Amino acid sequence: MRWVLNIASNYLRVIVGIAVMFFLIPFQVSHLGLDLFGLWSLIFAVVGLFGLLDLGFATAAMKYVAELTASGDHAGRNQVLSTLLVVYTVLGLICIALVAILAGPASGWFALKTDQAEPFTLALWLLGGVVAINFPASLIKAILIGSGRMHLVNGIELVTTLVNAALIVILLQAGLGLVGMAIATATTMLLGPVVMLPLTIRLTPGLSVSPRLFAPARVRELLGFSVYFFIANVAVLIILRMDPVVIKMFLPLTAVAVYAVGAKIAEYTYLLNKQFSNALMPLVSLSKGAGDTDTVRRILVDGTRFLLAIAVPFVALLLFYAEPFVIHWMGPDFAESVTVLRILLLAMLLASVQLNAANVLGMTGQHRFVAFAMGGSALLNLALSLILIQFFGLLGVALGTLIATFLVEFTLVVPRACRDQGLPLSGFVRQAIWPTLPALIPALGTAWLLAQWHPITGFVWIFLEGAASAIVYFTVFYWSGLTAAERDLIAGKLRRRLKSRPA
Repeated sequence: MRWVLNIASNYLRVIVGIAVMFFLIPFQVSHLGLDLFGLWSLIFAVVGLFGLLDLGFATAAMKYVAELTASGDHAGRNQVLSTLLVVYTVLGLICIALVAILAGPASGWFALKTDQAEPFTLALWLLGGVVAINFPASLIKAILIGSGRMHLVNGIELVTTLVNAALIVILLQAGLGLVGMAIATATTMLLGPVVMLPLTIRLTPGLSVSPRLFAPARVRELLGFSVYFFIANVAVLIILRMDPVVIKMFLPLTAVAVYAVGAKIAEYTYLLNKQFSNALMPLVSLSKGAGDTDTVRRILVDGTRFLLAIAVPFVALLLFYAEPFVIHWMGPDFAESVTVLRILLLAMLLASVQLNAANVLGMTGQHRFVAFAMGGSALLNLALSLILIQFFGLLGVALGTLIATFLVEFTLVVPRACRDQGLPLSGFVRQAIWPTLPALIPALGTAWLLAQWHPITGFVWIFLEGAASAIVYFTVFYWSGLTAAERDLIAGKLRRRLKSRPA
């Protein structure tokens, strides 16, 4: 039952994050203005780069805590955590040193005005310092997740998301501007570990973490695993955090703000789709260990089909409603975000196709390939963005993401996973991708007809017309995208559920 709770809380956390973003971003823009909102996006991107100092140890910590907890090796678990405490303390000090080195000259690199440079430097010091503190503090989260209590972490992070939003509203209304945003974010970044600490101590039997248990051999062991996840983390940060930096090198802060709106919607769309594949990841590992290659292949094919059955209509309807959504949400000043959003949504859809393929490869011994593929995609994305922005402006940055995603993640990762599972690529397309597409025609046709019948005048109509179109999609997909056996299984479960209800 706990894993069901973990998955459900994962989705809830992301959905709440989307809802908070929906209400908070227009509020921030109205109080900060376009320039300062763009500057905040730039600060967030720069601070995110400090997270690279993690070197992938966070993933390694969760893996080893899970394995050693399951085997009852409390001494080994404590040794790993104590070793990571020392390593993370060193990395935190390095982070502080980097903040001290970069905080001063960084504002000059981005050619910020005097009234922008001061809050930029202050926010960089504040948030960079909290990132440094959170390196050793992240072990608290790793212990809870590694011991199977992800739902507690998700619950606490959900609450801190709401607290962060409340603090931002209060401090912006108090006139603290960008500094208030930094204070609110830093406070809630520290709040999570503080709340998790007593829970971790109470729920983890035999927990003992001390620098005296530091083992140099464990550092080499952890690095052997973490380095590939470090490459993957670098790739994710480049894809999600470097675009504002690239844009500011060539365009004003207002352009950063406009791009950030489209990028944020696309990012949350991707994260929402990723929750499905994350839920299947442990099953891939278990099936691989049991030698059950049929189940692994089914996860690759059927898992991708069901993931796309959620992602395809969601992304397609967002593409259809992108213009009224952005205009009603942010106003006409953000009209340029519409095309950016549409291009990034296509990139996120292609990335969603390879999510299960990447998990199958990563959990069956091909994690090196996945790491280097993601790294290659990120570097190609960065290179293309630097080139294309000079010809196409903001659209060039979005096109860089789309092209890199297609060339690397879609055309390399998916074929490699199919080849490893003995499945022709044409068979994967026919069984996993094609069944999700026919239902799009009546769904988008419904959206168009409804928009002709009642032009969209607000979010209520976007929701109502989008919901009706989604119902059409899932109805058609039920008959065209599912096998007869799958329809019988669903119908049987519904019949049993209805019969079990009291009269």
